[in-house]
Amino acid sequence: MTPFPCPNGTTYGCDLASSDDVFDSTPEPTQAFFDQFGDHRDADGSDALSGASEVGSVEDLPPAHPTVSAEDADDEQPGSEVSPEPEPNAAGAESAPTAAEATAVALPAAKVAKAHRYRKPALVSVAALVCALTIGGGVIAAKTKTVTISVDGTQRQITTLAGSVDGALAAAGISVSAHDALAPAGSAAIADGSQIALNRGRLFTVTIDGKQQTIWTTARTVDQAMAEIGRNPADYQLSANRSRAIPLNGLTVAASTLHTVKVGWAGRKMASVTSPATTVAALLAQQGIKIGPNERVSVPLNTVLSDGVQVTIRTLPTVVIADGAKKADSMVSELKTVGDLLKSEGIKVGKDDVVTPALGTQLKQGLKISITRVGYQLVTKKLTLPQPAGQTVDDDTMDKGTTSVTQQGHAGVVEVTYRAKVVNGKAGRPQEVARKTVQPAVASITHVGTYVAPVVVTSTPTPSSTSASTSTPPSSSAPQTSSSSSSSSSSSGSGSGASYYDNPSHWSVNWDAIAHCESTNNWAINTGNGYYGGLQFDIGTWLSNGGGQYAPRADLATKDEQIAVAEKVYASRGLQPWACGYAAG
Repeated sequence: MTPFPCPNGTTYGCDLASSDDVFDSTPEPTQAFFDQFGDHRDADGSDALSGASEVGSVEDLPPAHPTVSAEDADDEQPGSEVSPEPEPNAAGAESAPTAAEATAVALPAAKVAKAHRYRKPALVSVAALVCALTIGGGVIAAKTKTVTISVDGTQRQITTLAGSVDGALAAAGISVSAHDALAPAGSAAIADGSQIALNRGRLFTVTIDGKQQTIWTTARTVDQAMAEIGRNPADYQLSANRSRAIPLNGLTVAASTLHTVKVGWAGRKMASVTSPATTVAALLAQQGIKIGPNERVSVPLNTVLSDGVQVTIRTLPTVVIADGAKKADSMVSELKTVGDLLKSEGIKVGKDDVVTPALGTQLKQGLKISITRVGYQLVTKKLTLPQPAGQTVDDDTMDKGTTSVTQQGHAGVVEVTYRAKVVNGKAGRPQEVARKTVQPAVASITHVGTYVAPVVVTSTPTPSSTSASTSTPPSSSAPQTSSSSSSSSSSSGSGSGASYYDNPSHWSVNWDAIAHCESTNNWAINTGNGYYGGLQFDIGTWLSNGGGQYAPRADLATKDEQIAVAEKVYASRGLQPWACGYAAG
C-alpha cells in the first residue's frame, strides 16, 4: 500500500511530533498500534479502507471518536437512504457486488443508513492514522539500531532506539556500578553495529606473606587479579586455584612466596626444593626433616628463606679418646679438629706426649684419638764406695821390720742420678745420667822399713899365713861376693819386676779402687765369664801384655804381677779397658 500524505489540521488531527525524543522515549509504537487495533487487510492483501466502494459494517471499523451523541443521530432525516453507486469495472460492465456490499445489503435498513451516516468521518480518521503510522514507522525504522553488549565477556545483541551507551544499557536492563569498567563511556553516542563492553568490578583481597592488600578489580580470575597488582602467580602458593573465577561479591586469597632452595645432608647430593616456607625451620618441617640431638644445620633455623639458600644438615661425628692409661671414652663433637676437641675437653698435652692422629686432623665418624703420656722420672741414690786396698810403702828411713801407718783408709760415698722413661704410667729401665762423689774412698798407707845396717868384717893376717890366708879366703869369699852380687841383682830385678808394684806409691792409678769395683778386691776370682783376677783381664789382654811370664791366666798370678801387667795396659790405653775405671778417682 502506497502511503498518502497526512492532511494537516483535520478534525481528528495527525499530530505527529517531529522530535526524535518521542521515538527514543517510546519504544516500538508501531507494534503497539497493531496490537491494539489489528491489521485491517483483506485476504488478498488489499487495504479494506482504501476504496470508496469498499464498505464494511460500523462494528468492523475502529471508531474515530469514543462515542456518537444523540444530536448527531437526530440530524439525519428519517427514512433517507444512501444507496451505493456501483462503479464500472475495467471492462465497463458492472461488477458483481463485493462481499462488503453483500453484507451491507443484507443488513437491516436502519443499520445500513446508520453506516452510511458515519462512513465519511471514519474514513478520514483512518486515513489520518495510517498517515501518522506510515511517517512514524519510517522514522522509527531509521532510528532502530542493533548493538552488541558484552558483560564480563558474555555477549548479547539488542535492538534499540537509544542514541547513547547509557540508553542502550537501560533498554537492556543493565545497571553500572561505581567500580565497573564501561567502554565506551556512558554518554558516548552509538550507531548500528556498536560494541559496548562492561566489566564488573570485584573486591579482591590477597594476603601475601602475612601482608594484606585489597583492591577493586575488573579481573575475572585470580591469576588476572594477581597480575594486575604486579605479582606473578607462578611465584606464589595460592589458597585458591589460579584459574578460579572471582565472584561479584568478592574473593579473599592467601599467597605465600615460593623459594627455590637446596636441602641435603653433608656428603650427599643436594636436592632442589621449591617451598612457600618463610624460614629454614618451616622448610625442614614442611619437608618432614627432623633434626636430631647429634645433627646440626649449616644456617640458623630462624634464617629467612630466599632463592638460592643452601641448607646442609650434618651428623656430628662420634669419636673415641684414649688418654694414657685411662679408660677410652666416646663422645659426640661439633668441633672441627682433634686439637679443638682436646682443648674443649680440657685435656692438656705435655711436650713429650704423643697424640695420634695429629692435632690438626679433621674430626670424622669413628675417629680414635690416642694420647700417649710420656714422662721421665729421675732417681738419685747414694752409693758406698769400698775402701781401697791398703798400700805399703818401703821406707828406707825406717829399719827393716818396722812399719808405720801414715794414712788411715776409709770407704767413700758417691751420689748417682738415674733417669727412667715413664710411658702411660709405666716406668722403663733406669739409666745413669750423672754421678757425683760425696766422699772419696781412701786406702790405708803403711810405711815398711827397709833399712839394714851394713856388716863390718875385721881380720888380722900373719906373715906366714897371710898368703895362705889371703889366698884361701878369696877362694872361699869369692862365692860370697858372687852370692852377694846375685842377691843384689835379684833385689834390683825385683825392683823393676812385679814386686816393684807391691808398693802402692809406685802405682799410676789406684788399682785397689778399680779392683774393688771390678771384683771386690778378689785377685784370684774366676767366675767363668772369660774375665779373670782382681782387674778382670781376659786371656788375650793378659798374654799380649806379658802376663804369660807370670801365669797362663790373671787369676793364677799374684796381685803384684796383675798390677804389673795392668800398668803396661794403662801406659798404652789408659783406663778405657776397665768399666770401673772411674773408681780410680
